[in-house]
Order: sequence, then structure tokens, then C-alpha cells
Amino acid sequence: MSEPINNPTPAPAPEPAPEKTFTQAEVDAMIGKRLAKAMKGMPSEEELTAYRTWQTGQAGEKERWDKLTGERDTLSGKLTAAESERDQLKRELYVLKKGLTGEEAEFIAFKAGKMVDDKTTFEQAVDALTADRKKTTFDWTAPVGGGSSKTGENDLMNALIRGALK
Repeated sequence: MSEPINNPTPAPAPEPAPEKTFTQAEVDAMIGKRLAKAMKGMPSEEELTAYRTWQTGQAGEKERWDKLTGERDTLSGKLTAAESERDQLKRELYVLKKGLTGEEAEFIAFKAGKMVDDKTTFEQAVDALTADRKKTTFDWTAPVGGGSSKTGENDLMNALIRGALK
């Protein structure tokens, strides 16, 4: 068939394109466009300053919050203690108004304190404990008359009873 054609002169190689050179203004414009594109989502210097100021203020707010929380807890404890003391004094006053004194009052208050629940108040418990208690009354009047002692049978019995109750 046919033979390949030999071309004694090869095709000339393409000439390399001359390097493009940019002026300083063109370089500055390209860099400016790239920087603008990169800085598009970034906050401005004023926004950064405002953020840093806010952040510093938040640290102060945390300290203030912690201080107020501590004060609240301290005052809450003091309030609880004062309420407890007030309730104790109310109970003691109620027991004293019932005519109880000394160890008897202390014992009744203790027993009544143990009886207190959702259905029974302290006052109800004291009333229940003192209901059986005999109330003693004394005749503290002095004999009327010349001051002579009575020697009747009733008078002697009364004197014995009064002496035994003292």
C-alpha cells in the first residue's frame, strides 16, 4: 500500500507564551479583591472591641452572681435558724401558759414534740398530755378575825391537807 511519508523537517514547536507581567496597581487590585473575599465574614475592629468588652463584663457578672448566690444561701440558713428559734420560743411560752414549770415543762414539751405530725399540732399534743394532769388550787386566804387558829375537826384536816401539798 502506501508508505508513510517522511517529512524531513519536523513541525516547528510552538513558541512559549511570553510571561504576563502585572503592574503594581493590578497586583494591589487582585490582592484587595482576595482580601475582601476572605474578610467577608470577619467582624470589624469595632465589633471585636465591643465583643472583648462584653466578654470582660461577663466575667465580672459571673463573680457577682456567685457572690449573690453565696449571700442568698447564708441568709437562707440564718432565716431557717431564726424560724426554728421562734417556734421553740412559741412552744415554751405555750407550755408555760399551761402552768408547767421546770423539769415537768421540759418533759411535756419533749413528749409533745415527738407527737407532732401532719394531723397533730404541738398545742394539741400538749393539751392531750396535760388533760389528765390534776390542777391543784390553794386557799391562800388568811384566817379572818383575831388571828387565833381554829381548832375544829375540819380546820385540823384542812391544815393537814395544806401542809401535805406544800
